[in-house]
Amino acid sequence: MPTKLPPSPKHALTAPKGFRVAATTAGIKDSGRPDLALIAADGPCTAAGVFTTNRVLGAPVIVGKQHLRGGRARAILCNSGNANVATGAQGLADAKAMCAAAADALSHTHPCKPTDVLPASTGIIGRPLPIDKITRAVPGLAAALAAGPKADAAAAQAILTTDLIAKSAVRTGMHRESINFGGIAKGSGMIAPSMATMLGFVTTDAAVAAPVLRRALREAATATFNRISVDTDQSTSDTVYLLASGVSGTRPIREASGVRYRRFVDTLTDLCDELAQRIVRDGEGATRVFRVVVAGAKSERDADRIGRAVAESPLVKTAIHGADPNWGRIAMAAGKSGAALNPDRLRISVNDQPVFRDGVPVPMTPAFEKKLSTSMRQGDVVLDLDLRLGKAHCAWWGCDLSREYIAINADYTT
Repeated sequence: MPTKLPPSPKHALTAPKGFRVAATTAGIKDSGRPDLALIAADGPCTAAGVFTTNRVLGAPVIVGKQHLRGGRARAILCNSGNANVATGAQGLADAKAMCAAAADALSHTHPCKPTDVLPASTGIIGRPLPIDKITRAVPGLAAALAAGPKADAAAAQAILTTDLIAKSAVRTGMHRESINFGGIAKGSGMIAPSMATMLGFVTTDAAVAAPVLRRALREAATATFNRISVDTDQSTSDTVYLLASGVSGTRPIREASGVRYRRFVDTLTDLCDELAQRIVRDGEGATRVFRVVVAGAKSERDADRIGRAVAESPLVKTAIHGADPNWGRIAMAAGKSGAALNPDRLRISVNDQPVFRDGVPVPMTPAFEKKLSTSMRQGDVVLDLDLRLGKAHCAWWGCDLSREYIAINADYTT
């Protein structure tokens, strides 16, 4: 069974060369906790982003897409406590004002335009952004930019909302090359991927052409952030930004092909997978994590559809919560997915123990049921589905659905 991840590293975003970060309390959150983070490069970067496909888009998503058209950026400014979603023309103006304030503050050390800044916001939907609090805080934030574990940890904390823990990951070196990656993320609820269901900010000191960087991020997000589920609700603010400073001193990656490109994508995907797992493990009210492994599908699309259907099923999630080896719910979810499936060939296992084989259930004696239930209480749960129809495969991460999830979200705004 998969083991739990080690604690998040403190040194992440500034582990790659050429980046500094800072965080502060601007007064956006009623709690008085840190709520504003700035990630800045010492010079221009190539940049890429992936965003929510929800049709109710946050203003920062709209502005971020516009600013990324040239494939270049220098900074990311993120606030928590207010999502700046469904706020009309004023919301768009506020998102642009965030960028203008950061650009002005950063121009004291290196020329920076408002379009060089990528905005992000997370928190309550439908309330005006307190933009004055943000613009007042930005000059001090820029003056406090620093590299190192303390600065990185502060930034990781400042982007959180209902999260219980900060989430970061780092990869140093890329197959013997001195190329480094760092990332932070936030996400705990409203997690149902159709891109990335959270906020994620990743830095690297690799030199990568902008079109290549875009493709690499899409590949990494598809295999990681797009394959996690907490509660089936897709956020309006999902954003993952990737900045590449290009100061590692290694050869540029100019083509989306070849060995070095594949190594770059594999390392980036590995980092994103760690961040994605940390989000699931911090799911609102979560007490258990499970992994859905699909094999033998006719196509990758079919494998993904089945993995998602099982990972998002409320009945599967509640069975996981109760450590109930009710594999019928797994079969139900796979069958409703719309993917090609023949029940007479399907095989299902729970924690490596077969429960359904070739259309026939494995006898569930009281002793066997107790053994399975006990194993489900001892760590991550693994649900294996072998369709035996082809060679495509994929894996999803999910968490249980508990009473605490209801308590958290029933009182979210009140």
